[in-house]
Amino acid sequence: MEALRIAFTGFLLIAFQMLLAPSLSIENLVYPAPYVLFWLMLPFSWSPQVIGVLSVIYGVFMDILFPPYGLHTFCGLWVVALRKLIFRVAHPNLPPEWELTTSTRSLGMGEFFLYAFPLTLLHHMWYFPLAAWELSSTVLLGLGLSTTYSFLWEWIIFVVALRQRHVRN
Repeated sequence: MEALRIAFTGFLLIAFQMLLAPSLSIENLVYPAPYVLFWLMLPFSWSPQVIGVLSVIYGVFMDILFPPYGLHTFCGLWVVALRKLIFRVAHPNLPPEWELTTSTRSLGMGEFFLYAFPLTLLHHMWYFPLAAWELSSTVLLGLGLSTTYSFLWEWIIFVVALRQRHVRN
């Protein structure tokens, strides 16, 4: 069931990026990119090989549909590689078997912020300068605003569709 939920989430995020993102973006300033949520929602308990394969497959779909080619996969793999570390920093007192018992769907809204916002920022810090092939004040402004805007959409999708209903705020 979890695999179907992840596949549906990936499909939903690609559909969002194709249909809504162009109308919700502010040209040359703010681009919503909530597709980062796919890499954040992969279960911690799955094997690294499965996570790696799914991350690459999703990144390749993003690369094909939304060039520049290779950049979505590259940035997504950084998110996947660092997400356990960020989760551990946000929750330092986790038991040793936390990967088996923890799901991102069980996070409260504040916990989701501590987990997802730094990883979305990290994704955008790689993506925007590499996509523009420059590091200027315009790129940095777009990076900051797009990170905030993307996270807002990730948060809405998380709260409305992905979060378990019994979690306390």
